[in-house]
Amino acid sequence: MILRMETLTTLLLFLVILLAGCSGCGQKTAKEFADPYNQSAFGPVPANSRMPASELPPFEEPSFERLIEQFKIDVAENKGDPEMLKRKKEAIANPDLLWDAPLFKVPLTIAPADFRERPEYKQTGPGRVLVLTTLGREASDLRDFSGKVFYTTKEQEERMDALWKNWKGDQGLAYYRKRAAIMYEGIDTINVAKHLSRIGGGDRALIGIEYAERAMLADPNSVEAMRVWAECHPYEQGQRLEAYQALLLKFPHAAFAHEKIAWEYYHIQKDPEAALIHMEKAVHLDSRIAKKNELLWKCYFDLGKWEQAVAAYQGMDYFVSEFVSMYPDPRLLIAQDEIRKQRKGYSLREIPLEEDDR
Repeated sequence: MILRMETLTTLLLFLVILLAGCSGCGQKTAKEFADPYNQSAFGPVPANSRMPASELPPFEEPSFERLIEQFKIDVAENKGDPEMLKRKKEAIANPDLLWDAPLFKVPLTIAPADFRERPEYKQTGPGRVLVLTTLGREASDLRDFSGKVFYTTKEQEERMDALWKNWKGDQGLAYYRKRAAIMYEGIDTINVAKHLSRIGGGDRALIGIEYAERAMLADPNSVEAMRVWAECHPYEQGQRLEAYQALLLKFPHAAFAHEKIAWEYYHIQKDPEAALIHMEKAVHLDSRIAKKNELLWKCYFDLGKWEQAVAAYQGMDYFVSEFVSMYPDPRLLIAQDEIRKQRKGYSLREIPLEEDDR
């Protein structure tokens, strides 16, 4: 039997469709497989693990010895910024540089440019563009958003305008709830909550919580949904702190929650001791946090743990802060000097200046 060209083409097309349809057979679905807070490669367990906390290995505080061992691994892999690798090689050859050379610092002065971009809203096309971006206000927000762009249609804009013109009474919670229902039509609840967690305040924050709670009901085991729920809470009266504490009750291995709570204790409660407890847990669960969050070394400094403070500082890869000087933090110089006093018996700050130097 001779196959006609049309028949052969049809058979080939059918075969391609069949193979494409079965390409995912036997694999986990995206929802089952995805874990946006998978820490397993950077710490003992992922964020959604149900492993008892008592089974975790003990936390090891930063030290110069452990730092040098990590530098050796980094240099052997030959990855990262060339200038940083050069500094790490110098520290390997002479570890005392870490504390006995006032201007020697391993980390870069500021985070790379792509971490500092903050796209939020753009005006383009027929209507507003809601940019649910992967880049938030800090590098720690990298995992916060979907990266998708959603457009509001002209018809949606007209309905929102009509809602505004015809609304009777104050533009309060009920108004913004109806407006949100129009604006976010067709967008899944978790992404709506993510967006409102950034632009929200007052009634918008409450609406964000409502959307996040829907996402939590839809997927009770979603770490991300509960994180967005916590992030929608305002700082006032410690509401966000309490929300993250509630998150830890359900997901005790969520490093990002410990990091957020540490920030609250340090900056709002002015309690570096309580902040350090949570920063150590955060770093223990996800080593990436120590690479870019200055809070760990600042807690050690405030508590007079000089070597841990300097080791944590020198172990960073970059600074998130936009206001980093070309010179080391003065607190680093103080901590280095305290180590110098312990190891060499003298302090540079205690050496009297010559008359000509005054």
